[in-house]
Amino acid sequence: MKIKELAKRILTEREERRYEALLRSRKGSYGAWLAAGGAWMEAPAEMTEGPGNETAFVITCMDRGTLAPGAEGRIRRYFREHPEVLLLYGDEDIKGQAEGGDVGEAFPWLKPDWSPDLLDSFCYFGGMAALREELFRRASAWMPSFTEDTGSTTVRYRTEDMAAWEKWLHICAELAGGYQKGSRSIGHIPEILFHQESREAQRRFLQFTDFLRQSEERLRQDFRDGWIVSGNQPGSKPVISVVIPSKDHPEVLEKCLRGCLSGREGVPVLEGRKQEEPALEIIVVDNGSSDENKRLVEGMIRQLAEPEKGRNIRYFYVPMEFHFSKMCNLGAAVSEGNFLLFLNDDVELGGANILTEMAALADRAYTGAVGLKLYYPDSHRIQHAGITNLPMGPVHKLQFMEDHGEYYYGANRGNHNVLAVTAACLMVEKEKYLEAGGFSEELPVAFNDVDFCFCLYELGYRNVCMNSRYAWHHESLSRGDDEAPEKVERLLRERDKLYERHPGLAGADPYYSVHLNRKGLDTGIRPAYLTAGNETQQSGGRTFRFDMKGYRSDTCLMARVEDCRGRSVVGYSVVLGDNNACWEKLLLLGKMPGTETLQGRESRKNDMKMTEVSKMEMIYALRIKAQYRPDLEENMPDQVNVALCGFDIEIEAGEIPAGKYRLGIAARNRAGGLKLMNWSGRFLQLEG
Repeated sequence: MKIKELAKRILTEREERRYEALLRSRKGSYGAWLAAGGAWMEAPAEMTEGPGNETAFVITCMDRGTLAPGAEGRIRRYFREHPEVLLLYGDEDIKGQAEGGDVGEAFPWLKPDWSPDLLDSFCYFGGMAALREELFRRASAWMPSFTEDTGSTTVRYRTEDMAAWEKWLHICAELAGGYQKGSRSIGHIPEILFHQESREAQRRFLQFTDFLRQSEERLRQDFRDGWIVSGNQPGSKPVISVVIPSKDHPEVLEKCLRGCLSGREGVPVLEGRKQEEPALEIIVVDNGSSDENKRLVEGMIRQLAEPEKGRNIRYFYVPMEFHFSKMCNLGAAVSEGNFLLFLNDDVELGGANILTEMAALADRAYTGAVGLKLYYPDSHRIQHAGITNLPMGPVHKLQFMEDHGEYYYGANRGNHNVLAVTAACLMVEKEKYLEAGGFSEELPVAFNDVDFCFCLYELGYRNVCMNSRYAWHHESLSRGDDEAPEKVERLLRERDKLYERHPGLAGADPYYSVHLNRKGLDTGIRPAYLTAGNETQQSGGRTFRFDMKGYRSDTCLMARVEDCRGRSVVGYSVVLGDNNACWEKLLLLGKMPGTETLQGRESRKNDMKMTEVSKMEMIYALRIKAQYRPDLEENMPDQVNVALCGFDIEIEAGEIPAGKYRLGIAARNRAGGLKLMNWSGRFLQLEG
């Protein structure tokens, strides 16, 4: 072996040892999190009632588990502070989990706030529920298999019968009014209140049982029975209006149309009754296809439309700049249906009867928007399973994950209440659409669907993503490079507009626990304590002027900025095809000419020209302290030592001049000396 190769090997081994030691220091454990009080929103304390202020409640639970210490006091205080709440549940873990016992790969179960669709998919309340005395008296007739726990001072009733427990919780939720629009009668304490006996005992609550299956079938049949009148008179059927914005994609549009038509056929007969489906009208809104493509679309529609069979397809050709909100609103304005389905032209519905199932959910008084799980084309790789609202903005959790097995406590299974679903496939009752004001035309491209769902949520409706059904989404078919600076700038402007319209929802999501990871774009769902060793890096006067000499521009160096606002920069950087343990990295801030935020199409074109490195007034750099990112390790298994490729940096005030900075990454291989650099599409505006 040559001396140079030997030296590089020795240096590489040294860097790998350093990497492993740093990785151990960055990882957190459940036990350490509990010891630091992480299971509690506040430090544990004795909680007693004052004279004349007693709160009467009953705690019921399954047989295989115990209340966590202090749980009763927290339940008592919650009931006292929330007089509107009649039924209450909490988070839970597995006995021995904190001590590192053998409980498999299970994490503590950190649950969403009240989610009726999730309870109808599996018994996510888990092993414990607390009821006010008044609700308990009304529901007690439905607990024949429960026994009074005379040996406990906290738990009044237990049961070994899972079927009875599941039915009991649904009855309690119904009696409490949880299935009503705007209900606040069911509460959730985001703290560990219950210890399951084992992982096997916990698994019982994640099953789609016969009880739930029968309830789902009743929902669909009740929907049909609700509009089939005596004698099945003409006009008794509801109509689903499918609004499809489209331009210059005739072949893709044809697949979409055929998917809509087949998505309501092939319905089996249930209990000897004919299963009639809602009528269907399809409205294609074309904002300016070429003459040839317009001709192809018109011919295709003539071929597919069969009004006598309920296949009504209408075509509206309205040339204009792309404006998704306006196109959807135009289609809705001419629609005749009871239900509106907004559908991208690059979405193919998967399987029969999907439209009726979506309509059955959308028909309920408390339901807002209904979405579907979406896959990338020709795969079962998840593109959308609902939208989560994090401090960095709306994100698609589970995006890019293969839909095999089960992610965090059934996150990819069943129906989940979410703050928002994508308008690539979104159904809503027309009355609710009108009540919410349609899609905001202040948001022409991005976040208009999130804004619409936020409006529904603020009106008291609950949005839901049907992860039990799916469609394929040919995302990015014509969108181009999403990292292009002008697209990133527009996206950030529209995100700011979203939160101007909904300030109370900035960074908040009732369906995503505060104890789950909320940093960066990590699409996995995992507890925040796993990265407890990470700390936001303060620049601390350590920025310096960067000399590009010897650095080669190369896209094999990924420069991904996930969030940048104020003085904060969060993201990751990976050197593809190399051992990332050997690379030290710098955050680059390239000062752009002028400090104003450019507006308008022509200004954005000029801004693109200014992103050339040669036009930058000055480049500043800061050495990155590695952050642990388990998502990179999971999502990039073919790359080497990427778990410490994250960064989370705060630039201190006055450290570099005010202005607009393009963000990038420089990297140097400590074992071989190679130097690389690359720029992201993100900018940071630093005020004086």
